[in-house]
Formats: sequence, structure tokens, C-alpha cells
Amino acid sequence: MKGANLFVFCLLLCAAHLAPSQSMKSSLGQEMLQGAKGEVPSAGPGSALPVGPALESTIDPASYFVGPSDVFSVNVWISPPLHFLLSVTPEGTLIIPTVGELAVSGLTLNDAKQRIAAEIKKKYVFGSATATLATPRPIVVYVAGHVMHPGSYIAASHNRANKAIEEANTPRTNQESADAQYYVMTMSTRNISVRHNDGSVTHADVPKFLATKESRWNPYLREGDVIVVPQSNPGKNVIAVYGEVNNPGRFEFVEGDSVKDAILIAYGLTPYALGDSVEFTRFTDEHVGIVSRMINLRAILSGAQGDIALLPGDRIVVRARQYQRADFVVTVDGEVMYPGKFPISKRSTRLSEIIKRAGGFTEYASLNEASISRHAVGNDQIQLERLESLHGGVPSEDTSYYYLETNLRLQKELVNADFRLLFIGHDSTQDVILQPGDLIQIPSTRRTVYVFGQIVSPGHIPYVPGEGLEYYIRRTGGYTDRAREGDVKIVKAKTRQWLSPGATAIEEGDYIWVPKETERPFSYYMNIIGQTASIVSVGFSIVLLVIQSRK
Repeated sequence: MKGANLFVFCLLLCAAHLAPSQSMKSSLGQEMLQGAKGEVPSAGPGSALPVGPALESTIDPASYFVGPSDVFSVNVWISPPLHFLLSVTPEGTLIIPTVGELAVSGLTLNDAKQRIAAEIKKKYVFGSATATLATPRPIVVYVAGHVMHPGSYIAASHNRANKAIEEANTPRTNQESADAQYYVMTMSTRNISVRHNDGSVTHADVPKFLATKESRWNPYLREGDVIVVPQSNPGKNVIAVYGEVNNPGRFEFVEGDSVKDAILIAYGLTPYALGDSVEFTRFTDEHVGIVSRMINLRAILSGAQGDIALLPGDRIVVRARQYQRADFVVTVDGEVMYPGKFPISKRSTRLSEIIKRAGGFTEYASLNEASISRHAVGNDQIQLERLESLHGGVPSEDTSYYYLETNLRLQKELVNADFRLLFIGHDSTQDVILQPGDLIQIPSTRRTVYVFGQIVSPGHIPYVPGEGLEYYIRRTGGYTDRAREGDVKIVKAKTRQWLSPGATAIEEGDYIWVPKETERPFSYYMNIIGQTASIVSVGFSIVLLVIQSRK
């Protein structure tokens, strides 16, 4: 029993000898407040913790370099524990109370933390110690090269090279916005160099950093760094990745680039990529032609095949695999029992099957006007502008129906299918195979013909089978004084074709359009008279010359 008591007494004696007293801690605290040791005072119990700087991610201790004004949280885990907030001095040292002064500037954060813990361990043998970067330091860096505002900038040591470049390209006036866009579009983003005070140079590749988030491609900045941004050559020094990648386009070439790097910068393959049959294209040695070959990209990315070194001008095209499980649907609109969207197979669903699934036609369905339309040809307004440019601008009255017809035709592609022959005549040749996105329209029976243009009372006229143009013109009150009777057009309800009255019979739902005579200004007629007079004058002159020559 006495031996046990003696052992406990010895332990207490050792602990009392190793642990600093409360008076020592108080004295050290006063020294910290006075800044004598370069220590930053910590918040007291119950105080709100200060908000740190905005970070893109946790700082990587293996690539962050310690420097003056970095603030460390140093903890000695004994009983009671010790906690210090210590700032690296301008000379690059960290002064740890009761331990000593350590040189830490220029070390990676990992190395600095290990060195601090090792030095504390020499003093507090039975305790453990940790050191954590609490506040990154402010630094001054320089940006040079092809940027809008070269010069010095204040940054934080957790900032990377691209942050300083963004600051150098920030417009300072409204007038500089266009200039900033120019620099951003023409500067290099993959051949940036960061020159450090110790003479070393780090290469920065921003697109590769954004794709990988690896610090080596976009280093943390240090005080005195010079960031050199060259101008890019987008017309020559490029590679390209097209097709089924997440970020297709042209990219700046960097010496040492490979196929893996190109796909990495393009953010990898999409789920629809045909990775085992990728087209790889390269210029010939004479740069007068190209050579293409198929490569197994998936094997290269997995390491099963060797990577391919790239050269400027190389192109990679990743094709899409045929996908049979997409959302293939067609739309049925109008006079069917159940209008709406219906799923189809891509190459096997026929018109009759979809009409059956839609419940069949209602009693008001007009099979004569029923149609199937496919995707639009393109922007009809752009097409019309091109057509108008061929005729010197805005179309005149004598050609306006041509542009109107063109406009109607450009809005959709029609599938040639006769609904009457298919569903009444049972002609299976009209049972077309549908494609995804087709629109099947079944209009209501209108039993009218619409007459418009230069007639007295335009509007819908009841359809009478067998009646011709004269009947419908008479029913609308006849032509106006400005009607161009010889140019009347019949617009077919289903096909939107513009036909002469003698070329088609008028059917239910058709349109009759009566154009207007062209209005000419007085100057137009004076110009015609003047040109006619000139021609007559020239004719008379020729006649007189002939008569004189015969005398």
C-alpha cells in the first residue's frame, strides 16, 4: 500500500514540474496582448469566433507555402491544455512561448506543422502538440504580360494565379468593358508561368485545374510572385475535341498534351459517347492534307492502351452511340377521341396504330385536311429575309403571294400521306412509319372556303361541291376596283400550295386569294415616259441617219 502511495506521489510531482502554472499562463497572455512575442490574442470564453476569408476549398497543406503574417493556432495538449494564436514574424520565424523561435517561412504547411509539433515535443515530453493555419496572410504579387492592367496587386496567400489575372483584367471604367473582353479572349490560359522569389518557376494551366482541381495546375500565390500571361494564338496553336464530350470546342495546345489531357479538359465523355470508335485527325507533315484514323478512347483512358501525344491542329471527334431507349413520342391533335402524346418505337410504329390508340376519329374529323408534319426546316424569318434580299428588299404587291407561300412552306415539312385513302380506301401504301416528334393534325370539318384579298366582302363561304372560282367571288360581292383578277390564287388547305384556278378544283377548306394592283407613284410613270421618249428619240435619230446615208 505504501509503495502505491509513493508511486502516485511521484507522478503528481512530475506533473507539477512539467505543467506551467496559471501565473505563467497569465504572464504569457499579457505578453501576447502586448505583441512582444508576435502572438495574436485569442477570443475569450463566450466570444463570437471571427469570420475567416472566403475559400474555394480547404487549403492543401502539401502545396501551401508558409510566409510572414500567417497566423497559426498552436495547441499543447497537456492538463490543463495550452492554446496560442501566433503570427509568423516579418523575418519568417514563429515564436512559441516557453519553446523558442522557429524558422518556418518557405516551408510547406505540412512541413511547418511537423516542425512546430516536434519542437514543442522537446519541451513537453509527456504531452502532444498540434499546429493549424488559422488565417492566411495578405501578400503583394505582380501580373505582367497580355493583361489589361499589368502591375502589383494585393492578394491573399490562399488565392491562386487565376484570381490575380482576373483582377488584372477587371474593367475600371465602363469604356474598358470591350477591352477586357478582348484580353480575356486572346490571353493564354494554359501557358501561364509564376516566377517565385527563390528563382523557381511554376507552370499554371487554368483549364486543366478547373477539370481536375489539382493544385499543381494553378498554384497558391506567395509574396513577390510575378505572374506572366502570354498572348495565345487561337488560329494556330490549338487542339479540338468535338462530339459527345461535356465541354466540346477548341483548346490552346501545350507542349506535352495527350489524348487523355484533351478529354480531361473537355470534362470527359457524355453517357452517349461511342468511346471505342473515336475519330482522330492529324495534319500530314507537309500540312497540305489530313490523315484520320479510329482510336479506342475508352481503352486509352483506362490504361489498357498507350496514350497518344498530341500536336497542334489535332482533332478528336467522339461520335454518339445509337440510343434506342430515348423518349420517342408523336403528338396527335384535333378530331380524335383522345388527343395527346403517344410513345412510339423509333422505326416501326405506323400511322394507323397511333390513330387506333388515340381512339379513332370523331364525327367532325376532316380527313381531306388531315396532315403529318415533321420538324421545321429552319427559321422562316431568316429564310424570308434571304428571299427578300434577292428582290431588293421589301416584296412588292406582284410578288407578295410568293413570299407568303414561302413562309407557309418553311414552317413545317409535310409527310405525304392521304388519310382518306388509308382509313376509307384501306390503301396500306399510305400507312407511313412515324418518326419521333411528328405532329398528326386532324382538323375539324369546316364545310367552307375562305375568300380574302381584294373582294367586297371577304370571309368564309359555305362549300358547294363542284362550284368554281366565279361562284365564290360572286358570293363575296365581286372584285374591288383594285383587284388583279388575272392573278387569283387557290391556297390548298392541306399542302398550302398556291395554284392557279385552272390547275385545281376548289375543295373544302381551301383559300381563295385575290391580289391587289400595284400602286405606282407619279414619279414612276414620269420615269417610264422619259425612258420611252428617249427610246423614240434614238429611233428617230437612227432613221434620219439611214436616210442621210442613202442620199
